[in-house]
Amino acid sequence: MSTHDWDKQLIDEQLAEHLRQSREPDPLGKRALFSGSNVRPGPLGTLALECSSCKRESPVRFRDIPRLTFPVTVTLPRRYHTYMKCPGCGRRTWLRAHWRI
Repeated sequence: MSTHDWDKQLIDEQLAEHLRQSREPDPLGKRALFSGSNVRPGPLGTLALECSSCKRESPVRFRDIPRLTFPVTVTLPRRYHTYMKCPGCGRRTWLRAHWRI
């Protein structure tokens, strides 16, 4: 294998990795800056769910919680304490809830 072949293979691998990463959503990117939430804050604030996978913080309504927890949810005493569907990325993963005032 010549040096030229090795360089070409390395460039192809790096390009493939870049293309794979660019397809994944960027929670801290431009879309996050300019996208608005359809959840209006209530008089006591907004319930926000933070995802351990995508690291997004998504505001939710109380009426949406049963849909996110279906068919099963698990709660444990840990940093991300509830296992349910993330409203941001759509995966079943560990989330934590907190109030935004």
